[in-house]
Amino acid sequence: MRVLITGITGFVGSHMADYLLKNVSDVKIFATRRWRSKEDNIKHLFGDERVILEECDLLDRGSLARIIEISKPDIVYHFAAQSFPESSFLTPVSTLTTNIIGTANLLEELRFAKERNFCNPTIISVSSSEVYGNPTEDEVPITEENCIRAANPY
Repeated sequence: MRVLITGITGFVGSHMADYLLKNVSDVKIFATRRWRSKEDNIKHLFGDERVILEECDLLDRGSLARIIEISKPDIVYHFAAQSFPESSFLTPVSTLTTNIIGTANLLEELRFAKERNFCNPTIISVSSSEVYGNPTEDEVPITEENCIRAANPY
């Protein structure tokens, strides 16, 4: 199985890589990383021949096209994002650019890859309960039926 993970250096992405390596036989993980990303969560993966880290930025369509061409993924786990609500208030334009335009760029490059018969992966894009904002008492527990009314740019 060929897997592309965006955001492998983050909490969820690094744990997904660990899970796949432990539980999926014959897995090959291709992962996006940016030069300024902290690598604390993935240091243990360095040297593992099943994991290939490639410089890539969601805002750089060329780097996205390149990693898709290299990886030809069967499945894409999209975790890359600016994921701190507090930071989203400090830098809302950067947050929106990364989280919305970056995701759109990834999906567009995957669409182009499908049209060129490169690959046609399953895409798993993870969100947050933050999209539901502050639920009222009658909306708890939150379900996917709740209204989406984000309370921050994140």
